[in-house]
Amino acid sequence: MSSAMAKVKTVQFRAQVPQDIDFLIRAIAPFKDSGKDWSLSDIVVEALLEWLQKPENRELVESHNILEGLERRGLTTNIYSNLPQ
Repeated sequence: MSSAMAKVKTVQFRAQVPQDIDFLIRAIAPFKDSGKDWSLSDIVVEALLEWLQKPENRELVESHNILEGLERRGLTTNIYSNLPQ
């Protein structure tokens, strides 16, 4: 298996959401026309990626050298590679 095909280890992430958000997410997921079935995990990951990419959160990651901490743990991310500097 090539490194490009290696599966990223996932961790469980638990959150509580208001009932209206739960209802909307579960109602919308089946209608997403992207060629795949969307799980709640897929939706949460997409939302968290967008949150991490917000300029104010990216600035915190950079100013506190959080990416270096990620690398010290043997982890990498490419979530900032396609964003304007």
